[in-house]
Amino acid sequence: MTAADTSIELTQLAWNVKDGGIDGASEDRRIQQLEFLDSFYDLDLLWIMEGTGWHEGRRIKDVENITGLTALPPVTTRIGDGRNNSIMFYNAHKLAPSRPHTELARGAFYHGVSRDVFDVDGIPLLALGTHLSFDSGAARLAEAHFLADYGGEFPGWPEDKVLLMDANAPDDNDPELKDWSRVPQYLWHRYREVLPDGSFGGWDRRARRLLLKSGWCDPQQDVSVQREPTVGYWYDNEKVPLRLDQIMVTGRRIEVVDYRTLKPEAPDLTKLADHLPVQLDIRLHRHPRKPQKCGAA
Repeated sequence: MTAADTSIELTQLAWNVKDGGIDGASEDRRIQQLEFLDSFYDLDLLWIMEGTGWHEGRRIKDVENITGLTALPPVTTRIGDGRNNSIMFYNAHKLAPSRPHTELARGAFYHGVSRDVFDVDGIPLLALGTHLSFDSGAARLAEAHFLADYGGEFPGWPEDKVLLMDANAPDDNDPELKDWSRVPQYLWHRYREVLPDGSFGGWDRRARRLLLKSGWCDPQQDVSVQREPTVGYWYDNEKVPLRLDQIMVTGRRIEVVDYRTLKPEAPDLTKLADHLPVQLDIRLHRHPRKPQKCGAA
């Protein structure tokens, strides 16, 4: 293989760490989360959600010291007290920011979107990190329209892109519920479609399907083993396993190598947050490959 043909492997992780790993005066969960991240080798992109209070003290610096990654400016929830941060960390040995960090459609997202362009040894890559609204399917759909623009060759931006997120809605591998009493009725409006007469339908997957119909790809289509759910173990009144945490890709240079939900026995990640991390491994090729076939179910 010649130098012109070489590809670059990138490992990405998205994790909603729940309230920054902080429980009142205790930061035991945060320390254990750091210990888990310390076990990772060759992590290239890390998208942290609910890094509550991480802008205070040395908490962001703790992650940098443990992982060797570099933090980009936090994206702060626009509704609330401004403490709920999402932060993108990157491996400066492989990825060089080629534009100043920006937020996509600032104020249009409940949690915001980090939009970062990297030079990966001469290959442009756009990384988007978000945490879609918990409020309703309609709110998530409105947010998804801004992300759908990047499903193809959006002018002025790299063709090859990754989108890391807590989608706050199931993916297409999560079955419809036969017994909705498993979810508290007062939370149905968050997850179910609200029909014109005010009654409820099934899971509201409209935001996800809009993204897929706009050219974003589910990496699961390229991986034979179906990944495990990321939630459904934490709250006693919501014992429904779902794959709320998702990563999508688009672009002709991206080859999906692996896509999985992390659930090691040691440490027990179900004790560290109410979401499990999602890992995506890709190869970024120097030349376009055969386009991926993407679409919604």
